[in-house]
Amino acid sequence: MPFKSDHALQLLARARDNGRLGHAYLITGPKEARHEDFAAKVLDLVVGTPQRTLEGWEGQGAIVLRPQSKSRRITIGDDGDDPGTIRFLEKMIRRTASPNGWKLGIIVDAERMNVQAQNAFLKTLEEPPPRTLLLLLTTQPEQLLPTIQSRVIEVGLMPPEGTRIFTEHENKLLIVLGKHAAKSSSTLAGALALKVEFEQILEDLHDDLKKKHEEEFERETEHYGKTTDGSWLKQREEQVEAAIEADYIQQRSALMELLLSWFGDVARQQAGAEHLDLPKHQNMTASLAAKWAPDDVAKRVRVLRQLESHLHTNVNESLALEVGFIQAFGS
Repeated sequence: MPFKSDHALQLLARARDNGRLGHAYLITGPKEARHEDFAAKVLDLVVGTPQRTLEGWEGQGAIVLRPQSKSRRITIGDDGDDPGTIRFLEKMIRRTASPNGWKLGIIVDAERMNVQAQNAFLKTLEEPPPRTLLLLLTTQPEQLLPTIQSRVIEVGLMPPEGTRIFTEHENKLLIVLGKHAAKSSSTLAGALALKVEFEQILEDLHDDLKKKHEEEFERETEHYGKTTDGSWLKQREEQVEAAIEADYIQQRSALMELLLSWFGDVARQQAGAEHLDLPKHQNMTASLAAKWAPDDVAKRVRVLRQLESHLHTNVNESLALEVGFIQAFGS
């Protein structure tokens, strides 16, 4: 469950006061949630000597890793003297202390760690020095290994109201939903047409992600291809394919959450709630709130939640979408 920044800090303060503060947190949420600002506030809270920014904390001994080079990857590194790598963090976090004896490690864009780096980081995650606090910041937690996800406490952040920026594909979906809401009634044909439009958005999304990752791979090949053997190339190809699918699943989930936000706003308008997830589209969701009964809206939300759950299994995507859209939009 995502929290507003202030509420999340209150929960962490309570954990600190009760002696239940964890040693590793995964800070997630959209980029508008401003993970780095939140991470600095967490360090201010825990250590007790406010620096206000991660740059300020770096000056106090915190180890902050960010994606390096054109490939924007966080790598394992050759040894502990290789700055910006996991080996460097492992070495320095055991030698460097921040105020009050804290050892602080922050990984920005943690999903940019390659598999080798993630596996190496597990050692520090499982056996940290005393008084260690590790913060992993990411908009794509699904790209982290399950072994890492199971060893951290996730803190999901909500962006401040009015700051959410939709992707190109999310905007396409909002346009499609608006057109559907403008129709006088829900029909089977309309539901199937909506399903086709949604699938086209997903196809465009996958194509864009494939192009992005393949271009990045070409730059890496040009840079490293002449200095590494063929096994690196094959392994990197497999990683690129996995990254494309991971990105796709993550962004498909974001589109499903947008669908649910749309229906959630319908229900909120029926209940007279003040806050809406999509205030710029309130006229459209208000028209649906007037058209449908509250029980009908609740049923449609349940169907979409079930569809979202099915999409995280090995179910045929097109078939799952067809069944879900017929039930959610066809009557």
